[in-house]
Amino acid sequence: MESSYAESLHNLRRAMIATLRAVKLTQLRKGFSHEQLIPVGSYAPWVDDSVFVALYERIRGHTLVDIYRCYELWDLSKQLRAVPGDILEVGVWKGGTAAIIGKAASETQPCHLWLADTFGDGVPKAGAEDTRYKGGEHADTSEAIVLDLLHGLGISNCTLLRGVFPEQTGQRMDGVRIKLCHIDVDTYQSAWDVFNWVWPRTVPGGIVVFDDYGFWGCEGVTSAVNEMKAAGHRVIYNLNGHALICRNGGPTDSAGQ
Repeated sequence: MESSYAESLHNLRRAMIATLRAVKLTQLRKGFSHEQLIPVGSYAPWVDDSVFVALYERIRGHTLVDIYRCYELWDLSKQLRAVPGDILEVGVWKGGTAAIIGKAASETQPCHLWLADTFGDGVPKAGAEDTRYKGGEHADTSEAIVLDLLHGLGISNCTLLRGVFPEQTGQRMDGVRIKLCHIDVDTYQSAWDVFNWVWPRTVPGGIVVFDDYGFWGCEGVTSAVNEMKAAGHRVIYNLNGHALICRNGGPTDSAGQ
């Protein structure tokens, strides 16, 4: 019975993959091909994490980030609990992933959550490298929306930074060391500007997470991260739409600065 079920599941996956691979997404920029992906791994640890599931149900209306990436942020935040340093998220929108990160990090040594966004002015710095973003998207949020969500979940160790980061608000974090940075900025120039600011401030063992990597329509962010890899940074590409750069203290960690 188990063998028959496994064989049927395998055949179903093969059929789904073949079907989706036949769907060709328009190439918005030369050198950035896309096709629908279905990883064959099926382990779903979030299903068995009742605390995460309950939290995700609370915040899902406050984020455009799917459960796979939300769980990765949750898990990384927990893994970094013992690492000294604060957490920075740039690109907060309505606060969903900020709540995921803040809740996961709350049971640790003193750790502050810094949340940077234009909070109502939308995505900045769209340019020639960006395919679909033109600037001003995701403006339907406010500081009040984010604070209501966080405070309702008991998350109070946070500071909101309203404005374009880092130019307008980075100085408020003078002297701060970062152990986790979630960069969800949608555009090429913002991705580079945030990374160049945060990387020298990232502690050994710290991680920078880029959202939007590999997404159709987010070729600007994908291009920026690819350039970071070409500059010598070790980039981990996850099929869920995240790319990670880890600060290990090695000789290439200063590359691209």
